[in-house]
Amino acid sequence: MSQASDFTQVRVEARGSACWVTIDRAAQHNTMTDVVMQELTAALQAAEAMTGVRAIVITGAGDKTFCAGGALKPTADGSPFALEPGRFDNPVADLFRAMDRCNLPIVARVNGGAFGGGLGLVCACDFAVAADSAMFGTTEARVGVFPMMILPVLMRVIPRRRLLEMCCYAHRFAAAQAQQMDIVNEVVAADQLDSAVDALVERLAANSPVALRIGRRAIGAMTDLSLADALNLAQAVLPILAQSEDTREGMKAFAERRAPVWPGR
Repeated sequence: MSQASDFTQVRVEARGSACWVTIDRAAQHNTMTDVVMQELTAALQAAEAMTGVRAIVITGAGDKTFCAGGALKPTADGSPFALEPGRFDNPVADLFRAMDRCNLPIVARVNGGAFGGGLGLVCACDFAVAADSAMFGTTEARVGVFPMMILPVLMRVIPRRRLLEMCCYAHRFAAAQAQQMDIVNEVVAADQLDSAVDALVERLAANSPVALRIGRRAIGAMTDLSLADALNLAQAVLPILAQSEDTREGMKAFAERRAPVWPGR
């Protein structure tokens, strides 16, 4: 696993209960290269190993752009959309799989524009807080392609007709509309963005790490199941969760009318 000091296009920093992961390519609008994808994936693993970290915050460097998507121009290290003979897995797919498997809740701190793959990154997170100045969009159809690699995560968040409008019109829209479409949870003034993200992280940190870890994975699994299969999964998982030390501590704290001290096991 890469160490934070080995990263070249991503910054990793423990900040209280959160690990902040920043795409550090402000001059290039925080576009995604193969290296960015690989380092984001490694950063998730690094965050899971940090003591006291209860959530991951993903953001972009600077105050203009969260992430402008894939680096469309050929670069030395390639782009997420390059096709290499003998390579099946797209690095964007690898990243989204890693985010889905992550044991910590992931929060998007949308400090600026989120376009194409950047919008996919927002939707792949569990929560999103945006500055009111942020713009969003999937404009790929304007250059003759379609946001294919991010469709699976977009479809889990955005209603079908809104998704079709967004992808086929290829227009940009404001943060307020993104909130109406459930792309983001909260929209705040830019100077309140950090405090809003910190407050969200603290709300997450107040609850059982085991419950959140198993619960978010269960939501992901149930999304693609029939009702009958989802109920079967639920009744299989709940007894396992109930055996955790977190559950015992939570029940004991409730009976004793005190705040729980979560073991995280």
